[in-house]
Amino acid sequence: MKRVFLIILIIIFNMSINAFADVNIDSDENYIDIGLFYGGSAKSSVTLTCYGNAQTINAADVETSVRYDSDGIIAVDGKEYRGSIILSKDGSGLLTVINRVNMEDYISSVIAVEMSPSFNLEALKAQAVCARTYAIKNRGKHSKYGFDLCTTEDCQVYRGVSAESEKCTRAANETEGLVITYNGAIIDAVYSATSGGWTEDVENVWGSEIPYLCAVEDKYESKDVYGSSWSKEISVSEATEIMDKKGYGLGTVNNIQVVSATEHGAVTELKVTGTQGEKVFKKENCRLAFGTATLSQAFSVTPVYESTAKADVIYFHSGQEIPGKISVLSADGLREISAQGVFLKGNTEKEYYANANASVKGFKFEGRGYGHLVGMSQNGANGMASAGYMYDEILKHYYKGIEIS
Repeated sequence: MKRVFLIILIIIFNMSINAFADVNIDSDENYIDIGLFYGGSAKSSVTLTCYGNAQTINAADVETSVRYDSDGIIAVDGKEYRGSIILSKDGSGLLTVINRVNMEDYISSVIAVEMSPSFNLEALKAQAVCARTYAIKNRGKHSKYGFDLCTTEDCQVYRGVSAESEKCTRAANETEGLVITYNGAIIDAVYSATSGGWTEDVENVWGSEIPYLCAVEDKYESKDVYGSSWSKEISVSEATEIMDKKGYGLGTVNNIQVVSATEHGAVTELKVTGTQGEKVFKKENCRLAFGTATLSQAFSVTPVYESTAKADVIYFHSGQEIPGKISVLSADGLREISAQGVFLKGNTEKEYYANANASVKGFKFEGRGYGHLVGMSQNGANGMASAGYMYDEILKHYYKGIEIS
């Protein structure tokens, strides 16, 4: 009797979801495979729901791979997706869960998360073309797991049906099939949230020279958006803990110095000095060195002293670290003090004050932009759209020498 009941349930479920065994995971050009759960997030079981009918599939029940198709929406553990769900068993005996979805449905969901649906339609269309270009260029990025792209910032953020909006779907539909090319080849259409006034040459961030990814002025971006300008402060103990967790063994951090920066202020070399050594970070690692203390690579850093007294005003030229002792002109005349705790003026040309008896208690980071600063600024694109620019004009501003095909 129990076996008959189980068979009936399976028949009812498969009226809405058709399962196919031993699936070839390769997608055709109109579809893309998105990894929902894999590796460390792989599942021992998963519940699929379609038209109100639910079925739990255990890893033990799947020999190699199986695909569940629907002409509507399939929920995976309560989260809804369009297209098909593919379950494949990994080397640990767990289930890798993949959503095979129509490319335009994927794009509609991505742009609603990567860019606010409240943005101007032309900005959303620019984002749609970028997202589609990125997806096609990076198809197979996670092929070792059996799918194309993941759902996180490592690829593009994707949340299925829950993220869809009418405006974003319209943006995807009105740019259907369009991608960005340079000399006939699909580009790396990278983008970030906010530039704070200038994007950056890719060579200064990731090291490769790519002609269409060069610095451009971002004058239409609002200064009121999050990350346009920012200031964050960390203590000496916090800086020390971060370096310790990264395994650098610098001892107590007593100096963080911008060694070099681009003409637009993106740090390309950052030196961190401690009581037991020093570490030099270059290019994008300058932004990543202290985690959330820096929202972008364009920043300056200054010491914060225990004492707020500004006893001596010291003027220096940029470029060299101060050894030994220095001469200071104060109200009491010319005198010599230790250079310890005294820093050169940075690229922002701010005046520094030093107190011979003060000790460093922390470091203040001040910068502009949110993200890696390469390619299109999403908030800048919205600013351009609000100023009357069309999506193709926006894209040709941020990616030089490109075509939309």
